[in-house]
Amino acid sequence: MATHRPTITLDTGQCVHCGLCLSACPTYQVTGLEAESPRGRIFLLERLQDDPSVLNDNAMRALDDCLDCRACEEVCPAHVGTGHLVEAWRAEAAPLLMERGPEAMKQFRRMTRPMGFFLGSPQGLRWLQRMARVMQKPGIGRWISRLKFVPASAQGLARGLPKQIPHRLSRTVKPRPLSHPRGRAMLFSGCIMDAIYAETNWHTQDLLELGGLEVTVPEQQRCCGALHLHGGDPDQARRWAMENIIAFEQSGAATVVVNAAGCGSTLKEYAELFRGDPNWEPRARRFEEAVEDATAILARLDLPALPSSEDPITLQDPCHLSHGQGIRQEPRQLLMRAGYRIQEMKDSDRCCGSAGIYNLTHPEMAQALLHRKVQDIPAGVQWVAAANPGCLMHMQSGLSDNPRAPEVVHPIDLVWTAYRDAGQIGGTS
Repeated sequence: MATHRPTITLDTGQCVHCGLCLSACPTYQVTGLEAESPRGRIFLLERLQDDPSVLNDNAMRALDDCLDCRACEEVCPAHVGTGHLVEAWRAEAAPLLMERGPEAMKQFRRMTRPMGFFLGSPQGLRWLQRMARVMQKPGIGRWISRLKFVPASAQGLARGLPKQIPHRLSRTVKPRPLSHPRGRAMLFSGCIMDAIYAETNWHTQDLLELGGLEVTVPEQQRCCGALHLHGGDPDQARRWAMENIIAFEQSGAATVVVNAAGCGSTLKEYAELFRGDPNWEPRARRFEEAVEDATAILARLDLPALPSSEDPITLQDPCHLSHGQGIRQEPRQLLMRAGYRIQEMKDSDRCCGSAGIYNLTHPEMAQALLHRKVQDIPAGVQWVAAANPGCLMHMQSGLSDNPRAPEVVHPIDLVWTAYRDAGQIGGTS
């Protein structure tokens, strides 16, 4: 059964300016500025509809600083889709933003060109893997730091890369037929997950098979399009969505399983990309209705219960899992069933500052949010579980200088390790 998600309207007129969103907004928490709050951004968008001339540098910066974390949408009594509205504004204002917008938006637009190659094809993803492995070689980081075209934010983020980068994409694994499967699922491999966190995808496949599902991983699937969509480039997101929908239709699967929170939230909104299209909207709706988060479906599959461990872990609730999809309890249920003891983190669903590539384009705000997040990690925990690649890399980069700090890992990897140690599953795929 799909997890309940709040109904969102894109009508700014629904906002009653009650201010309940203020305490939920990470940028408002950091700055205390009304313009950096959801209510302030809605007010700006309303003014822009009446008088476009008010779009000065400060207004553009306040709108562009939105993390699109959806925390405001979850607490809004009128269900105003502030994040969706900011996305729509970025798409409409793209030419103006490139001409005289904030440097962050210009930088994002410059990044989308290589992103189309690196994230949008298997060949590009293999190059991304190679680059990540090079970044981990001793001395390479100091050499790269001298290159002016590599921003300091990217160098800092590289410290959060996993210790071992795979040498092949996760989508290259062939499905293993089961004798009496309970169903057939398509594993959405994603882009960063496919290349940098390929092992997590393999672990997801192992656990789904332990639960009795036959898994297929179509090679023709593409990036979900979330980064482009959040940055105001829905056309590229739409092109990749078509390929993903076709891959699902040809897979013969009843379910699309995704283990990246940002991907899952975007996949569950594909029909919005094709609103009014008589051919693609129904197909996109069938696709999004089939999408399930990996922790949610594994919690429902009732994997064997394992003995409890004394070592505590904590969870970071990714924005697009908690606020975007309404999924909070399922990762905890899955981890506890695998024997882990959970020590809750304060404000575990507050954005860590990753937000796609926000940590690259808005480094100061991202680092301020990361600092707060690191301070909230409970003392004595061995691992911080986070079900999103951006959170994993960003938070790990903030802990990399402390050898005694906990490791940030995907909950799927923790669960897989527990079942492997219990002899329930074999080694990596």
